[in-house]
Amino acid sequence: MAPINIQSQDYRDLLDIIDNLRAQGLDRYVPLPEIIVCGDQSSGKSSVLEAISGLSFPSKDSLCTRFATELVLRRDDVASIAVSIEPHHTRTDAEKQALKGFHADLDAEHPDIGPVIEAAKTAMGLVDGTAVGGRRFSNDVLRIEMSGPTQQHLTLVDLPGLFHAGSADQSADEAPVVRQLVTDYMKRPRSIILAVVSGAYEFANQLATQLARDVDPRGVRTRGLVTKPDMLEEGSDREQAFLKMAANRDVVLQLGWHVLRNRGHKHRDATRDERDALEKEFFTAPGNPWLEIPASHLGIGPLRPRLSTILMNQILAQLGPILEDVDNQLRECKQGMARLGTPRETVLEQRRYLSGVSSSFTELITAAVQGTYSDTAFFGSTLSDNQDEETGNNYHRRLRAVVQNRLTQFAKDMHNRGQTRIIVSDNVGKNKVPGGQIRRTDYIDKVKHIIINSRGRELPGTFNPLVVSDLFRDQCRKWSSLATACVDDILESSAALITDVLEHIAVEGTSDKVLRFSINPKMAEFRDGMLREVQTLLDQHDNGHPITYNHYLTTNVQEARNDRQKKHVLNIVRGYINHKMTEEYAQTIANGIVPNTEQDMVRVAASDAIDYMEAYYKVALKSFVDNVGVLVVELCLVSKLPTLFAPDMIFSIPDNDIAHLACEQEHAAAERHRLMEKKACLEKCEMELRRLDKHRAPIFKHGVPKVAKAAKVEFEEGDKMDEDHELDVE
Repeated sequence: MAPINIQSQDYRDLLDIIDNLRAQGLDRYVPLPEIIVCGDQSSGKSSVLEAISGLSFPSKDSLCTRFATELVLRRDDVASIAVSIEPHHTRTDAEKQALKGFHADLDAEHPDIGPVIEAAKTAMGLVDGTAVGGRRFSNDVLRIEMSGPTQQHLTLVDLPGLFHAGSADQSADEAPVVRQLVTDYMKRPRSIILAVVSGAYEFANQLATQLARDVDPRGVRTRGLVTKPDMLEEGSDREQAFLKMAANRDVVLQLGWHVLRNRGHKHRDATRDERDALEKEFFTAPGNPWLEIPASHLGIGPLRPRLSTILMNQILAQLGPILEDVDNQLRECKQGMARLGTPRETVLEQRRYLSGVSSSFTELITAAVQGTYSDTAFFGSTLSDNQDEETGNNYHRRLRAVVQNRLTQFAKDMHNRGQTRIIVSDNVGKNKVPGGQIRRTDYIDKVKHIIINSRGRELPGTFNPLVVSDLFRDQCRKWSSLATACVDDILESSAALITDVLEHIAVEGTSDKVLRFSINPKMAEFRDGMLREVQTLLDQHDNGHPITYNHYLTTNVQEARNDRQKKHVLNIVRGYINHKMTEEYAQTIANGIVPNTEQDMVRVAASDAIDYMEAYYKVALKSFVDNVGVLVVELCLVSKLPTLFAPDMIFSIPDNDIAHLACEQEHAAAERHRLMEKKACLEKCEMELRRLDKHRAPIFKHGVPKVAKAAKVEFEEGDKMDEDHELDVE
C-alpha cells in the first residue's frame, strides 16, 4: 500500500480530534499523547520553537516562565493565527468565562509572541517574580493556533524554562515551582519529552535531561535536542562529549537525538529561510565534526517531519489504551454516582435513597452469609494465584467461608489446646515431662487427695460422682478463652464485611452514620448475646454435674482400660518372645497377664475417676464445639446479619432520624456535580474516540503501521524508525 504522507488531511483530522479532546478537558482524567518541550533557561528552547513554527518568541526567557503554551501548527493555503487561553479546571466559573474571552491580535506574516505573553500574564492575574504577594505561576494554558502553507501538522506544549538561581526578574524561590510544573507534565505517561540541552553549557548541569531521566529512566519516550553546537570549542572534550551524545552512544534514548544551530545575535533579524540556510551551511561545512552525525539528525528541515512522525506514532499506538482508559473512568464515574444516588433535599428523597441502600445492603449480606459470591464486583474472583489460601482476593468479604474456616480452626484448637493438662503414659521416660503434661501415675496421686477430701457414703474402691465434676471442671478451664476468641474473630470479620458493604453501596456520610447509629448498637447486642450463650454452655459444667446419655461415654471408658491392658500384656509377652515355652514359662506369663490385686482401694477409685473424666471430656468437647458453632455463632449472629438494616425498617424510622442518616452533605453535592461534569466530558470524548477509531479504519485497513505498534511499548529500533518522513503501511 502507498505510504500516507504526514501532511495529509487524515493526519490533520487526527491531530485536531486529539487537540479537541484536550480542549474539552479529557486530559484532566486520561493522559493524552503530546510533545512537551522543556529545557533550561538560555538553552535555546525559544529559538527551537521559532525555527519549527516561524513564530517570533521573546529573546528573554524570563518573559515566558509563568505558564505552559500550547502551539498548534497546521498546514493550510491561508496563513492565520488565533490566540486563546484554556483555563485550569480549578478556576471559578467567573474566572473561566473571563479567561475564555481573552484574545490577542497577531500579524500572520510576522508574528511576535512577546506582547501576547505579557497580555496573557495580566489576564491570568500573574505578577512579576520580584513583586510582593500575588500569583507568580498559572496552570492555565496559552493556546496559539497557527496555519499556513509552510507549516507542519504538529502540536507542541512549551513549558517554562528551568533555572537554578534567582535574578532581577525572578526569585530563587520560584525555581522549585517551575521544576514541579515541568515534572508534572513529564510524568504524564503518554507525553513525548523533547529535552533541549545547550552546547554552551556543561551537559551535567542542565536540568531538563536530569528530570526526563527521573520520569523516563529507559528513555522510551524522550527525544534529545542539542542546540548551539557552534558554541563548542573545536576539538574540545566537551565537543566530543556532545558528539557522542548526539550519536546516541552516551545518554541512550530510544527516540534518539537531534542537533540544531540557533540563530545568533548577529543574525537575529534574519528571515526564516535565511536562518535555515545559515544552519545548513554550518552543518555541511568541510571538516565540520558534525558531519559524523547522519544528516537526518541535523537541522530544522528533518526535525519538523520527524516530530510529526513521532507524535503520529504515539497517537496511533495509544488510541486503544486511551479508549480503554475512558471506558474504565466512565464505569468508575457511574459507580460513584450510583453510590451518591439522586439529590436528597426532601425527607421523601432521603427515605427513598436509604431504602435503596437498605435493599442493596441486605442483598450483599445475604449473599455473604449464604456463600453465594456471584457478585464479583464486590466479592472478587477466586481465580487468583493464592486462591487456596485465606489471603485470597477479597476473602474477608466471603463471610460464610470465613465462619466455616474459623470454626474449623476452633475445633482444632479445642482438641489440641482445650485441656488444662494432658495426661501421658507412665512409659514416656524418666525425664521431666513438658509443661502442661502430667504422667498418669502422678495425676492419680493428685486425684487420690481429692477423693479422700470428697468422701461421702460410697463404698471403698469407688468414688463420689462429684469428683468427676471437679476433675472435668478443672480440665476445661481453657474453653472460655478459646470460645471467646473465636466469637470475637467472627464478630470482627462480620464488622469488616458490614463496613465494606456500606462503603460499596452508600456515600461516606450515610455509610458512617448508618454504621454508628443503626448497626453498631445492634452488633454490640449480638456480641452480648453470643457471650451470654457461651457462658450458658459453660455454666452447665461449672455449676452443674456431668450429664450425658451418649453411649460413647462407657465406650470411651472401656477403650481406655483395654488400651492400658493391651500395653501391659505386650510388655509381658515381649520379655519372653525368644524363650523356649515350658510349663514354668507359661505359668509365669499367665501370672504376668493377670494384673496384681491393688491393695490401695483409693488408688483404684482415682484411676477409675480419671477414666470417666477423660471419657466425659471427649463427649462434652464435641458437644461444646458444635453448640458454639450452631447456638452461638449461627443463631446469635450470622442468621441475624441480613436483618441488621432491612428495608422494612426504613419506613418506621422517624423523619428526623431519616434526615440525620441520609441528608446530603455539602461535599457530597459537590462530588455529584464533579462526577456529572466528568461523566459528560467522558461520554462526549468517548463518542469522538469511537468516531476516530472508525475514521482511521479505512486508512489502516491492513493494520497499524509497524512504527505505531513499536511506539505502544517502546521504540525498540531506536532512531531508525524516524528516518522516513512518511508512515509506511504494509
